[in-house]
Amino acid sequence: MTSPSPCILCGADRFHTILTKGSWHYLECCRCRLVALDPRPTLQTLMHNYDAYLPEDNAAIGQWEKLVKPVVDASAELIADRTRKTGRLLDVGCGFGFFMERMQRAGWSVEGIEVSTTGRHYARQCWGFDIHPLPLEELDLPDGRYDVVTLFYVIEHVADPIQVLKTVKRILKPGGLVLLRWPHSTPIVKLLRPWVHRLDLYHTPYHLYDFSPANMNRLLDLAGFRAIETVIGGHTHPAHRLSRWATIVFGRLAHVLCKASRGRLLLPGVSKTTLARS
Repeated sequence: MTSPSPCILCGADRFHTILTKGSWHYLECCRCRLVALDPRPTLQTLMHNYDAYLPEDNAAIGQWEKLVKPVVDASAELIADRTRKTGRLLDVGCGFGFFMERMQRAGWSVEGIEVSTTGRHYARQCWGFDIHPLPLEELDLPDGRYDVVTLFYVIEHVADPIQVLKTVKRILKPGGLVLLRWPHSTPIVKLLRPWVHRLDLYHTPYHLYDFSPANMNRLLDLAGFRAIETVIGGHTHPAHRLSRWATIVFGRLAHVLCKASRGRLLLPGVSKTTLARS
């Protein structure tokens, strides 16, 4: 294995391996604990893979909608609580458009970005949404266009998350809100190490990074954001009974602990939602 690139958050060049899957290695920075994939897939490979990332049949799309609905509703409530008004919203990686539909019903003017042909066509045909087909960093969007930008399970997939968030900050109005939903898988990977190859919690090689709350704060700070806060922000609703039971139990426990501690106690291994101001 060739020497990995320095850590994007702290610049350190010492790592230890968390997981090896085929030719892929997930490396944890010895200084800041950011986990990154090595080697990185090429952009061409990623774009090819994401074109078939979402399911195509109606039954699977319906299951996907049920899966994300609790997070969609919780995120809509978080935005309503922090904005107190409607405006223009961009959903980066909008998938089938379920969150956009929810926000449009609430009075928002919505746009989306989706590189998956399946998701993009569904969102356009079902609701007539304006969906951009290229990655955010390749679009020529005007400065200060949006009141809110959302990224649901996107930031762990991008090759240069700092640059992506700098672009988000540029297209947000001054004081605009960014909302990121992201997985926090490494604590579970370490806990379930004997079975982790079977579970594939990093969705190799799709997840290029795995962030902790401290890493996410650092990432947003480097991109120039302020008033950063991380909450649990709901939980998904998987179709598989065992996964659903585990998600509900740990998701609710995480929410209770977060609320009782006023955000100071964030249960490791549970997906989280981070909000910040431009």
